[in-house]
Amino acid sequence: MSSADNIRNAFHVVYQTYENVQKLIEYCKAIGPEKSNYTAAVDKILRYKSDNKVSGWFIQDFIILFQNKDHIELENGWREGPIYVMEIELFNVNLELERMEGLPCVRLSKFEYDSLLNWESGCSPSNHWRFYYPLRRNDIMNIQENGDDLHIIPRDQEESNRYYWGVKKITSKRIPLTDITADNTIEKVFNTFDKL
Repeated sequence: MSSADNIRNAFHVVYQTYENVQKLIEYCKAIGPEKSNYTAAVDKILRYKSDNKVSGWFIQDFIILFQNKDHIELENGWREGPIYVMEIELFNVNLELERMEGLPCVRLSKFEYDSLLNWESGCSPSNHWRFYYPLRRNDIMNIQENGDDLHIIPRDQEESNRYYWGVKKITSKRIPLTDITADNTIEKVFNTFDKL
């Protein structure tokens, strides 16, 4: 097989993977309000992109924000309650070793704040990092790991206020992406939100 065939095949797989990620996201946004207590908090998918870093040329991590539809809706469009984060991680980059590792997974997290009353409406896709790094930055967050579960509180609340919109506590669970199907999405995603 030629190098041209290898490149074409690799990008075909990436394209199909992106199509499947989009189907999962759209399915969750559609069935969340119908079959669970959760609705998409913002319509856009949060993601990291960069012209300067190769890792930013393709998207490896997608974040979708949900909130409990039973919580009071504020004038800014948010609901007064936690933000539930569905993060689809296709792979993890170990920055220290500069290599890709880890299985594709879905991280389901509950981000708790004092209040969302003074937040601006909406959330730009570039705010991806505000929901990505709190699960990974041991220097700012105290991350307690128990298998696939994380319990996180800020080491310094002022730092959390400055960078992560004042998050007070995060509870997170990791599920292999391949374990989620159309038949078990309610159980695997939205019932996990209920348990966080």
